[in-house]
Amino acid sequence: MKQHIKKILSRVISKQYGLPDHWEYKPPAGIRLADVRTFDELTDHANDWNELFRKADRLSPLLSYPWMSAFFENLVNPPEKWLCLFAYENDRVIGILPLVAGYSYRFMTHSLQLFKLPNHFAHTSGTDCLTLPGREDIFGVFLDYLNHIPAVSPYLSLKHIPEHYASMKYFAGKKHRMSVVQKPAGFEAFIPVAGKGEEYFSGLSAKFRQNLKRAFRELEKVPESRFVFCENTRSAQENTGRFLDVENRNWKGQKSSSIKDYPSSAVTFEAAAEGLSRQDLMAFSFLESGDKTIAAHYAMRNTRTLYILKMGYDAEYIACSPGNLLMLKVIQAAFDSGEFDEVNLVSGPPELSKWNVQRRPLYHLIVFPKIPVFSNLLTLIIQSGKVHKFDTER
Repeated sequence: MKQHIKKILSRVISKQYGLPDHWEYKPPAGIRLADVRTFDELTDHANDWNELFRKADRLSPLLSYPWMSAFFENLVNPPEKWLCLFAYENDRVIGILPLVAGYSYRFMTHSLQLFKLPNHFAHTSGTDCLTLPGREDIFGVFLDYLNHIPAVSPYLSLKHIPEHYASMKYFAGKKHRMSVVQKPAGFEAFIPVAGKGEEYFSGLSAKFRQNLKRAFRELEKVPESRFVFCENTRSAQENTGRFLDVENRNWKGQKSSSIKDYPSSAVTFEAAAEGLSRQDLMAFSFLESGDKTIAAHYAMRNTRTLYILKMGYDAEYIACSPGNLLMLKVIQAAFDSGEFDEVNLVSGPPELSKWNVQRRPLYHLIVFPKIPVFSNLLTLIIQSGKVHKFDTER
């Protein structure tokens, strides 16, 4: 019976890719929209993106132009396509919405077109609409633009969004015409920076402090060991190479799950680091022995937040817990530098609890137009967890 139903549905519902090149849309008075789909066009908007990113409210560098452009170039695989919407008011950029267009489900003359914010299961989350503070309303204009695609209903997936991001603020206002399913998506761990690094260390559990002191004694046996915080003397290419190499020299490399095992991701990390370094937004840190890297952080900074995106260590030096020692030294250096108010660890697995982290809730949002009967049915399917895994595909 189930197979029979599937066969009937396959005859009336088709799965396909493709967006119109353009469609008619009249934005609100004073607003100009740009629908960008080529790298030449994207480069023309780079300065505007950089300007808006500097003005936006506490955004992860994963929403910066260098990271997003590297993502578009290396992590969007045909037949998926990327597009980026820009909103201008009086020639000033007030909003940017980066998107990846996936497949659509077509039923007779109408389609449900699936879009996602640029996301990679291993390292890119929390991507959202960028807006000027207080102009979250422009997200509604972007949605209205997508709603004008002929014979198409857009379905948007946003993943791992904190409450202060534009989409969360926009939908919290209740003044919209979309169906929104909001689901808990775990937490991001962060450490408020206040006081001195030694005070932070004293606040850790006695057992953990004892383990760290033992590890430091082991590190003393390692020749020419040194800690490098926010390294900026070497090229971004060299620092990325050092990080990727050491991240591969442990269980991740053994299980073929390191970044180096995914060439498109490795290229993305290097290209993004080069662009972010030019804007003084990279913050690599290392534990080294002579010319050898023992542990490394691929980290970024924006305003007064240090974002530690990825960590790696060399299993050969496991006796001195290089990953833990580097983490402690980085956190203490952030405290003592006077340059940061927060160390953000991006994700929030339970093992980070030993660092006395606080946790900020994250959410998934699924957004689609309000259509009688259909919207209620789709909401029930999504809430049941049986919706198609478009937004979690690798």
